[in-house]
Amino acid sequence: MRTFLRENPTIAFGLGLPLLLVVLFLLISRIPSLLVAPPQYDLLFATEYYNYQNGVQISVINRSVQVIDQGNRLNPQKPRIWRYNAKTGAVQEIAFILPPRPVPSRQNNSSDGNKPTTTDEMPAPRVITLPDLDGVTVDSSSIAPDGYQFSIGSDTSRNVFGGLFYSSRYRNEAVLSKNGRRIRLPDMTGRYYRGNTHFIGWIISS
Repeated sequence: MRTFLRENPTIAFGLGLPLLLVVLFLLISRIPSLLVAPPQYDLLFATEYYNYQNGVQISVINRSVQVIDQGNRLNPQKPRIWRYNAKTGAVQEIAFILPPRPVPSRQNNSSDGNKPTTTDEMPAPRVITLPDLDGVTVDSSSIAPDGYQFSIGSDTSRNVFGGLFYSSRYRNEAVLSKNGRRIRLPDMTGRYYRGNTHFIGWIISS
């Protein structure tokens, strides 16, 4: 085999060039991971968050996360809040309980008792407690103090031959990025990230 390659340098070059390109691609893709420091701040974000006007809203007020139930939820589904641990790479769900939705009642103001159904006066907005975030200070800036950003984007199949062969794998992913370094967050729900993923903020102190 070696003799054949020596006698046919063009074929040897043709065989070796793709392998060389693969090695160079791997080295280049690893440079940001080696030069850019890892994230230093934990991240808070929500999934399954629709932000309906009369539904559940998640805000950062006075550097504290507040979940506000507007009192007229039409969608029984509630958002889920997650904390990404920058040191371990793990994701933990921040659990909370919503009060039950108001139940429609009937008012019989006519003689035949067939008055159409109406709803009671809706309760005032209520702040839902988050015990796991008690005493946590949050910065809602889009860029963390260490320079990282949170974003949702598409992810095609990533392999060393990604540019040479077609791949049909496609999904949404959540990533932290800074100066070319990308850190993909775990997919907790098993359904990948969609347009209803909501950035909350960076944990500055706890």
